Amino acid sequence: MIETLALTCLAQTMFMEARGEPQAGQIAVAMVLYRRADFNQKRICSEMARPYQFSWYGKIRPPEPSSYELRPFISLAKQILTLTVNDTSKGADHFHEKSIPKPMWAIHKPIKVIINNHIFY
Repeated sequence: MIETLALTCLAQTMFMEARGEPQAGQIAVAMVLYRRADFNQKRICSEMARPYQFSWYGKIRPPEPSSYELRPFISLAKQILTLTVNDTSKGADHFHEKSIPKPMWAIHKPIKVIINNHIFY
């Protein structure tokens, strides 16, 4: 059974971090969050809210779960939570936009994949 709150947090994170990316990039961002939550739906929202995990959190208000713009992300989040999509992050647990300099946490991490504007480690 899919947790409604987990679905919302995953969809909002995809929207805020990767709405302009191709679907592969959106899935990769969601898989990073799901992996950090140890694939436990009950931990997704708390992981999303941990300090310094996602650049948007606490700074910008995401769309409401019922909003028209979030609907496609809710649909994609359902697929991710049931693991019926391929992990396009290739097992990554971190990412950042290509436009920013390589963060200190990434110095010794191997790049797993680059999808459009994001580098996944």
